[in-house]
Amino acid sequence: MAIARKPNSKPKSPADDAAADAFIAGAAKPAAAPIAAAEEAGEGSEPRKSPVMLRFDRALLAKVDAAAKRRGISRSAWIQFTVSRALDAGEG
Repeated sequence: MAIARKPNSKPKSPADDAAADAFIAGAAKPAAAPIAAAEEAGEGSEPRKSPVMLRFDRALLAKVDAAAKRRGISRSAWIQFTVSRALDAGEG
């Protein structure tokens, strides 16, 4: 059996609650820019990347990993490169 300290029985003052509520209310949520707006940011600024979840057959994923390793890049970079190349070639 563990020995624990006696809990603090002093009630919080209403001023503490008001200060906490004011702090929380002051924390505005950042506005999320639509993806299209991020792409139109202009040249010289790279648009933000969006995370995407993909499911691969294990054998295919092993081939992707091997191809990425041969190029010396990450799996994600290899997939982006390959998709970009396919789209530039008019596929899709």
